[in-house]
Amino acid sequence: MSKKQIIKMICLNLAIVVLNVILFSQGLVGLTLGEDAIMTAVGVTVIVMSLIAFGYGNYTLLFREPEIQQQDNGTELSESKEYIVALEKEREKKVFEPEIVAATDQIYRFQNKERELGSIFSQDFFSQEIAYTEFQGIISSVRELFYSNIKKMLNEITFFDYEDYLRVDDKLKNAPVVDGITVFSSSADAQMTIYNEQIKSVRELVKMNDNILLKFSNLLHQTSRFDNINETAFEQMTAIHEINELISQTNFYEN
Repeated sequence: MSKKQIIKMICLNLAIVVLNVILFSQGLVGLTLGEDAIMTAVGVTVIVMSLIAFGYGNYTLLFREPEIQQQDNGTELSESKEYIVALEKEREKKVFEPEIVAATDQIYRFQNKERELGSIFSQDFFSQEIAYTEFQGIISSVRELFYSNIKKMLNEITFFDYEDYLRVDDKLKNAPVVDGITVFSSSADAQMTIYNEQIKSVRELVKMNDNILLKFSNLLHQTSRFDNINETAFEQMTAIHEINELISQTNFYEN
């Protein structure tokens, strides 16, 4: 049980006790059982609700809280779940369905790789503090880049007018033919160009995250070959240089 859970349980149980003391103390609210039908009904209700709050509250803190607690690597599992839920909500936009499925799978894969890093993020694994600090900084940058791409992807999909896309697509597919030449509406054609750019952008973000996962896997593979990591070993890992290059390129294009 985490320290955070213990504090929450203490606060919950203390609140229940204090509430009952206030309600049943003669000098305060003064609820009683047996003397008056209404007072008895209210008193019994308070007791029952207190027992429910005690039981359900403690059960929730004991058995459900760990599912959303912060992981050792600093990323909250609940954040990842929110991304997955948000992506699932957009599944009705069929044009993005392959990308949504791929992005959801990428999040699960990234979570698995972060869990693998749990054993690595032990100070004993690093024989030098500088190597530990640099390694931690790189992992943090990879995580930030990965979820930044997910956020961009969600923004593109969320603000994509799917109904209008279908309308424009249908209009272009059923454009009139004059003398054997299909006559497209210039406005519809321009609008479809914009929609195609949005679709292309989402697909490129999926490819970028696939590349991140590939380099992340290589980093884990190279890391597993060392008994411990010092600054020399850190410099010898080609995966580190590849990830740094990827991060630098991304920052360059964004700026």
